[in-house]
Amino acid sequence: MRNSQSRAGTGFLAYGRRLSILWRIIAYRWYWLGSATQGLAQATQFLVIGWLVLEVTGSSAQLGLVVSIYGVPNVAFLLIAGVIADRFDRRYIMMFTQVVAGGLLAVLAFLTATDLVAVWHIYVAAAFLGASQSISMPARMSVIADLVEERSILDAIAMQNAAVHAGRIMGPPIAGIIIEVWGLHESLLVVAGCYIVSVACVAKIGPIRRAAPSIAKSVFRNFADGIIYIKKTPVILTSIVITCSFGGFGMSHMQVLPAMAKDTLGIGAADIGLLLLASGIGSFIGSFILPFIGRDQVYRSLLICLVLFAAFLTLFAWSNWFWVTWMFFLFVGVVSVGMVWPLATTIIQLESAPELRGRVMAVLSFTPGFHFLGAFPLALAAGVWGWEIAITGAAGASLFVTIWFALVRSGAPKLRSTAPEAA
Repeated sequence: MRNSQSRAGTGFLAYGRRLSILWRIIAYRWYWLGSATQGLAQATQFLVIGWLVLEVTGSSAQLGLVVSIYGVPNVAFLLIAGVIADRFDRRYIMMFTQVVAGGLLAVLAFLTATDLVAVWHIYVAAAFLGASQSISMPARMSVIADLVEERSILDAIAMQNAAVHAGRIMGPPIAGIIIEVWGLHESLLVVAGCYIVSVACVAKIGPIRRAAPSIAKSVFRNFADGIIYIKKTPVILTSIVITCSFGGFGMSHMQVLPAMAKDTLGIGAADIGLLLLASGIGSFIGSFILPFIGRDQVYRSLLICLVLFAAFLTLFAWSNWFWVTWMFFLFVGVVSVGMVWPLATTIIQLESAPELRGRVMAVLSFTPGFHFLGAFPLALAAGVWGWEIAITGAAGASLFVTIWFALVRSGAPKLRSTAPEAA
């Protein structure tokens, strides 16, 4: 027992030393603050815009349409976004896209305050917000390796992930209070302000080291080089395929959770909010587990988390008791957004050539976009077979792709994909 406690204490001390190295990097501290405020804005904007849609139209179908309008450009622009991330200064890309997002929300706030807002305004804003998010994501994630040493990449991603999920926990309740106390246009202005604060934080990062951009080649050649590189790098190809499958099949339930919870548990909006809180708390917990994973165990840990995710999601789908469901959903949050996405991101950061990292990260970034695109087929399946079978089928599809592509097929990479940590 004493030896076990000693090892645990040593692990925590080592963890603390690694974090102290990370937090001494001024540029990373500003990046982290920018990620925290951007995460708060993104977590809040969907609640506020969704409420605005319901105020303007009174239609849940219109709300679903707005989500789809956001999702399509979120996926469509990703590949060109990767080329942009490798050609231009990633700080400026992040700043520009967040200024666009803040400006769009400020315009919606003005239209709402003057009673001029119409549903087509929301459609346009959703489309541009989706495009902005698409262009921003490869730059935001690939810049981490420009800011920290290779040995700190997993810790840096874990802390960035924690910042984003803290926003997921705090944002919606704060937005709800602002809507209730002041109103919709005030809440839209607050979200816009969060984006502007994030821009100011990113501006403080200062010049960063990065590989020379490949501007001599055409955009199409840049894009093709990224795809060829992915195909020739087994661990990157496998990580992208199984993570995108996890997004398209497994995580699509997040976009239709209110309908699923209402039908299977018979609960209202307040309890659905509690379920979302469970996911946010679980994701936050997962972020703090990540730094205890050794670099040589990142790929193996990704596979384990995907298997656990399928199991917990299936248990969640078949539970009929609210607090049991809540607990399973917390576990889903821990291993899914809390661990799968940052582990996959870490693999890309460690295994990709610096001059191609943005393009590779762009392909991985299809994962969040697939959340939106997979929601409609999942809802159709639930209408035919019920939510329990539909979600179990989605979890099973994610698990099948993981096992076949990562373990069974010829050419699958070895379980240890990264070099051992330096002494």
